[in-house]
Amino acid sequence: MPAFAESERPAIFPVCLLVDVSGSMSGRPMAAMNQALPAMRQAVLDDPTTGEIARIAMVTFSDTGSCVLPLCDMAHAEMPTLSPQGGTNFAEGFRAARAALVDGISGLGRGTRYHRPVVFFLSDGQHNGPGWQADFDRLRSREDKFGAEVVSFGFGQANREVIAQVSTAHAFYADDMEPAVAVKEILHTVLMSIKTTSGSFQAGGAAGLSVPASTGLTPLPVLSA
Repeated sequence: MPAFAESERPAIFPVCLLVDVSGSMSGRPMAAMNQALPAMRQAVLDDPTTGEIARIAMVTFSDTGSCVLPLCDMAHAEMPTLSPQGGTNFAEGFRAARAALVDGISGLGRGTRYHRPVVFFLSDGQHNGPGWQADFDRLRSREDKFGAEVVSFGFGQANREVIAQVSTAHAFYADDMEPAVAVKEILHTVLMSIKTTSGSFQAGGAAGLSVPASTGLTPLPVLSA
C-alpha cells in the first residue's frame, strides 16, 4: 500500500531553468554555470521540503532550444555539463521550455496535483532572429494549464528593457558585476526562490511564487502585459 493516498500527496512544484548558452557565455561565465549546477542540486537535496515537491528541468538555448534535463526529482538527476554554441534566439528557448513543461508535467502521472510552473530565464545577450513575443505569450498563458510564471535575469550585454519584457512578475539585472560572478549570484537567487516558494507551498501558503531580494541584482519594472 502506498504511504499516501493520491489526495494526500503534496502538489508538485514544476520549475524550468532556461539558460542562454550562446557564444558570449564562453569562458568564465560557462565555467561558473557548470560549477554552480551540481551545488544547486545538492542544496535542493539537503532541504527535505524542497526535495519533496520541487521537480526541475533545464532547457538551453542559442540558435536552437534543447531540453538537457527533463523535469525530474533532483535525487535522480545528473546535472548536465553545458557548452557555448551559436547565437541568441529567445523564441527557440521559449518553445523548448514549454515543451519540457508539457512533457514533464504530463509524465507526473494521472491525477497528480501541481502548482503553476515557474521558468527562470537567464541571458547575457540580445535576441537575434524573428520575433519572440508569440512564443513567450504561449509559455506564460494563464488560459493554458501548463502556463508558467517567468522570472528573468539579465547580465553582460543583455538589454534591460527586453529582460523586463520577458517576465511575468519579477525581472532583474546584474549591475557592474563580472559575468562569472553574475552567474553565481543569479543561480543563488534562483535556488533561494525555489526553496522559499517550496516552503510556502508546504506550509499551505497561497501567495505562490516568492523571489527573495538580492543585494547584487537590481529589480526591473516588469513590462509584459
